[in-house]
Amino acid sequence: MLSDAFGITWYGQDLPEFVTTDGALASFELEQKEERKSSDQSWTAVTELYTTSLSCHSARMTPGIKNGSIFDDGRGCRTETIEPLGRKGYNALYIGFYNDPNVDWSLQDLGCPRNASNKFLAIWADVQDSKFNKVTALFCEASYAVQQVKATIAAANSSVINTVPLEASRPLSQDRFNRTDFEYLVGAGATSVVPRADVPQTNTIDQFHMIKDLGVQWPVSNMAGFALGAGKHPPNAYFDTTTLASSYEAAHKLLFALAVPQLLSTDMIAPNAREGGIKSSVRAVLIVPEFALAVEITLGLVTILVLAFLLKSSFRESQLRVDPASLSDIIHLASSLTSRPVEKSIRPQHSVWTDRVKLEAGRLHFVEKKYNSKSSCAGLLSSTHSSDDRQEQELVRPFEMTLAVGLTFLAILGLAVTVLVTLYCKGASSDGLRLPSTSRTINQLVLNYIPVTFATVLEPFWTLLNRFLCMFQPFEQMRQGQALPSQSLDLKYTSLPPQLVFWRALRVGHLVLAAVCLTGISSNFLAVSLGALFEEDIVQLQSPAVFGSLISLTMNRSLGVSIDTDQNAYKDHRYVSRANISENTTLPAWVTPQFFFVPYDVNASASQEKTMLYRASTPGVKLKTECVQINSTAQAANSSPYNITSSLNLSKTKENGHTITCSIAQPMSGFPTSDTSNASALTVRGLSTSNNPDGSYAAEWFSSMYPTSLTPSTEEIRECAKFTIASFRRANFTSGKASPSDPVLETLHSLGVEATYIGCENTVQVALFDVTVDKGGYVQSFVQTGPFKDESSLLPNHVNISSFNQGINQLIWFDQPSYSMEWHTDLVADKWLSYLIKIHTQSTDFLNPALPPPAVELVGPVLEDLCSRQFAIILGLNIDLFLPAPQGSTTPGVTLVSTTRVLMSRPMLIVSSILLALNIVVAVLYYARRPRKMLKTMPTTIASVLEMIEGSGLAAELADTQCSKDWRIGYGNYVGTDGKPHTGIERRPFVVPWSGT
Repeated sequence: MLSDAFGITWYGQDLPEFVTTDGALASFELEQKEERKSSDQSWTAVTELYTTSLSCHSARMTPGIKNGSIFDDGRGCRTETIEPLGRKGYNALYIGFYNDPNVDWSLQDLGCPRNASNKFLAIWADVQDSKFNKVTALFCEASYAVQQVKATIAAANSSVINTVPLEASRPLSQDRFNRTDFEYLVGAGATSVVPRADVPQTNTIDQFHMIKDLGVQWPVSNMAGFALGAGKHPPNAYFDTTTLASSYEAAHKLLFALAVPQLLSTDMIAPNAREGGIKSSVRAVLIVPEFALAVEITLGLVTILVLAFLLKSSFRESQLRVDPASLSDIIHLASSLTSRPVEKSIRPQHSVWTDRVKLEAGRLHFVEKKYNSKSSCAGLLSSTHSSDDRQEQELVRPFEMTLAVGLTFLAILGLAVTVLVTLYCKGASSDGLRLPSTSRTINQLVLNYIPVTFATVLEPFWTLLNRFLCMFQPFEQMRQGQALPSQSLDLKYTSLPPQLVFWRALRVGHLVLAAVCLTGISSNFLAVSLGALFEEDIVQLQSPAVFGSLISLTMNRSLGVSIDTDQNAYKDHRYVSRANISENTTLPAWVTPQFFFVPYDVNASASQEKTMLYRASTPGVKLKTECVQINSTAQAANSSPYNITSSLNLSKTKENGHTITCSIAQPMSGFPTSDTSNASALTVRGLSTSNNPDGSYAAEWFSSMYPTSLTPSTEEIRECAKFTIASFRRANFTSGKASPSDPVLETLHSLGVEATYIGCENTVQVALFDVTVDKGGYVQSFVQTGPFKDESSLLPNHVNISSFNQGINQLIWFDQPSYSMEWHTDLVADKWLSYLIKIHTQSTDFLNPALPPPAVELVGPVLEDLCSRQFAIILGLNIDLFLPAPQGSTTPGVTLVSTTRVLMSRPMLIVSSILLALNIVVAVLYYARRPRKMLKTMPTTIASVLEMIEGSGLAAELADTQCSKDWRIGYGNYVGTDGKPHTGIERRPFVVPWSGT
């Protein structure tokens, strides 16, 4: 509980399930035990909320013995003299009621009666010359309550979202919550009975290193540290009684909320089914109302027009017996509807017959005229058309097929490609494009609707060009004079939407028409690609900046004892490692799991924004740890350069053949003298003479190494200081005689010992990195820019490398007051390294006496990570280990501001560019090979088509038959059956192909 409170208070650890900073909820779960659907799901149910509050009032202070003072609550609790700590600085004292070896004062020992057991005295004082100069003292009394509430929690992690009271709070009875144990734990920082538990639950937390910058004198009680961490006010603010009371109340509430699940009597909570609710949030697509309304109106109009067309066409009578899908169908249909049967025309060699088509009384009629068979066709074709019923007509071509329209169209397509490429290059060089506007509607209009509209407009234009080409293609084919019916008269290009004649055009070899069809269809894909081309995203914009240097890459002293205070072992790096590994809390500023980066002053930047990041080149320091298998005397030799003897001497053979021998700091009690010893006295933790100790046992041991020689060489001192050893052992024991020195402990005889020895060698490395941090100095990313160097650049001349390495090993590996190895039969991790391995691997196999010792392949990488992680955390928490940077030194870098920019999708750009290029190529082919101007009228009506066969013998031939496959159809000049020259459709050899321009 206290370790969780430490992580929450100082390192942003998440609150446990059903816990808030003000209280704790009685937990609930779905009755069906369903898996939680999504991170957006929440549950609501009626439950109980447990809370606490403090009632504080100022203490009356009177002079005591020497420089001390006496504090009185005015209600029967009057302390003896309390003397200030230190000569100068601030005192932060929390004096609870219960006495414990971990506290310096207690109200119980200072003379307060038993009825004050739920009170504590909080003192914040300024001490000058070992005297209280300015003091704020409060007596506070805690009360505990329970209240029925409707609570909403996040289903993903059971974090509390909100609570709604359903009744007034009522006192929490002692039989439901053991307030005595809780207040003892809060006051002493430990339970009255030390349990057999993992080390965080039995370890006394010291928070002095977190608040020493306030000028607070050591020692600092457990609760005082939490209060200062909860308030995080400047020192003088705590002289205000309200501020001091609220800080302690916030800390008291947090500790109570964390203690509720452990100290609340589960017998008093009857499991019962209750109704609740599940709320799921789903992601939705936001629709711009203006455009949605326009789309709905358009769809409504289209629907109305379609229905009107269906109704009208369904009631309209049709007299067509043939589908007029081709020119031959139209000619056949017109010939079959004349007023009399048309006799099959026999084309005599020297005479020409024709039937002129006239529309009279709504019916088509052929008026037969016969001309002199001796008239010359050539003469007629060369004669001027002076007939009274014919007038010279100008040849036509649709405006959309003119060269001016084509050039304009090509210019628009080229401009579109140019704009896309230009925008992409500009965005790539400047981290995206600016948003067109702050309005969401305008942004969607510019980034989505306009590009889609452009592609959408292309489709009807291509459809128009396609339609014209479908109409002119048969005539263009007949203009050459040798067209097969399948390529001209029988073509059914107008019976389908223009884009759907792709296969028909491809089948008869009209490739340009097929390409136009394909391009028209591709406009739909172009609309999709252009619609997805622009996307909004958060990017970081860079600006040059200059940062101030805070420290230099030189340490002013070694590690180890220099960090510890008054014989109190330094453990902050272990607390931080635990919170980071188990709860994924943020590491300290300038720290990653592998590196500590030399900080630079981000506050020196000219501009400051909440979303701003900072990047500069700075050195990074890493502890590189390499862990390998160690050969023992009872094991076969392998390729490891390390060997360990039964007397725990570790030897390493170096590459030059020289052997370095190191040993542990002192002989270990409880360690067997040999791997196969049958008579080794072993101490088993927690076993009394009444217990049966026979069975399997496990032990873990971690130690640094020292030279075995009394006069070691410099190389031996340096190498041994880099070595550490870890041992994981298993043994089976039977009872022996009781130890005369301690009859409570059981002396056992070993029946067999199995062990894994792991040797680790540490090397400090330094390299340059480009490091990106936020305003608080928390590392966001880093990239190595220089090679690794050894620690020589890190240490000044007066700091010995061997002492430096020994300090590292002492802080990381040593966490017990002695080197005794304690055997166990449970899965409890009672050493910090054991505990960190346990939470890192999320496994207890390496602690399990029933399993073999863990392999080095499993534990070695974990030890390497833990050593690197803790070393980086140590440096990050103790930046004062480094010398200050020279006055005025700076570090160049950049500032990074997160902002919303417009980015272009590279895949969509490629697709759009390819489709636009296809449009350009096909447009060039279209206008380069467009049909010539040869028609007097557009072939858009049946009358215009019939005019083109005026005087042609095809009208009579197609009245009773279809076109023969052997025919060759032409468009040009011919002498009709009326003996007059005509321009139109006729069968070869009766036509001279059109040769106009």
